[in-house]
Amino acid sequence: MSFNLRDREAERRLSLEELVARASELKEHIEALETSINLYLNQYREAQLAFETLKALPETPVQGYMVLDRLSSVLIPVGILEGWCSSVLVNLGLGYYLKTSRDKAMEILTKRLQELEKVVNALQSQRKAVVEEYLGLQRLINRVLEMRKAQK
Repeated sequence: MSFNLRDREAERRLSLEELVARASELKEHIEALETSINLYLNQYREAQLAFETLKALPETPVQGYMVLDRLSSVLIPVGILEGWCSSVLVNLGLGYYLKTSRDKAMEILTKRLQELEKVVNALQSQRKAVVEEYLGLQRLINRVLEMRKAQK
């Protein structure tokens, strides 16, 4: 069974199988977008943590502990030396680091956060559009199935 689906330019006849295949593609696309969004959100959180930590560190020497893993399973004693504010290493990507001041590092992190926010917003907008298309298609498939039931 096929039915009419109005497109902006022309009328097309699509089979139920084609609609289901398109819905499946959209679902996979939604899952891929969600994976990407989560990846960028994690990067955003890490950059935000680095920014807040740099901002909160005192300029004077201090003794403390450094976490060796993300689960905080092991901490080792560390000392932050005098003048550390002028010797911050910032990851620029692809294994390149820049030795700079705390202020410049925070400036770089601020720009990185802004870019990550733009990417996340764009991906979320794209996801929203794909979800709307998917839900519309699901409603259409359900109507077709109901029409088939009624004809039997």
